[in-house]
Amino acid sequence: MRDITINDILKMLLAHIKLIIILTVVLALGGYIYADNFIQKSYSASTMISILVTPTTTVVDPDAVEDGRISYNSISSSESLANNITTLFTYASEIDEICPPGYYFSVSPVNESNYMRITVSGADGQVCADTANAIRSAAPEVVAKYYKGGEAVPFSNPATAPYTHSSPNASRYAMFGGIAGLIISILIAIILEVIDTTIKASDDLYKIYEIPVFAEIVDFDSEGGAKKR
Repeated sequence: MRDITINDILKMLLAHIKLIIILTVVLALGGYIYADNFIQKSYSASTMISILVTPTTTVVDPDAVEDGRISYNSISSSESLANNITTLFTYASEIDEICPPGYYFSVSPVNESNYMRITVSGADGQVCADTANAIRSAAPEVVAKYYKGGEAVPFSNPATAPYTHSSPNASRYAMFGGIAGLIISILIAIILEVIDTTIKASDDLYKIYEIPVFAEIVDFDSEGGAKKR
């Protein structure tokens, strides 16, 4: 069994370059079509609020909150203002009533400041925008009720319905499909060459049997023109 060098592998790939290109393109296109047509699209809409706090800002005692939805321990252990607000909104019944089933919101700081971006994601862009704006409007009441000394100030620009979906990313699926097609086609090309036991050049005889080739016989009767054997 002869050793396979890098040069041999390159020759194998060049011999099946059409297969490699076609399979790579087909799987890349397939990934794009699958993501664009068969995966549920998700939209996102965002708005912003500003949280004003003082050194004496504290979380309201949970015993003073109806139905105990606010968890004092989870809020007091938060490491950032954004985490505090997220926990407040997650446990506040006022916010829970606003967010429809199947829609999710998140609160994230803008450049690690006291400006908070409220993002709502779901299957309908308009519902996402309406929900984000509703949370934005309810934020002052929720923060004032559960965050003693804190104040939420909504920004003047409300959320608007997005024109395009935020996920899935069809281009990313196409890229993954192309990578998978490239790998699979390369493996197929190498396997086809490895299982092919025909001798294609005189150098193959020398590599396999270590014997020199002094002459070659041309086969004029073979289909497609003259071939050596």
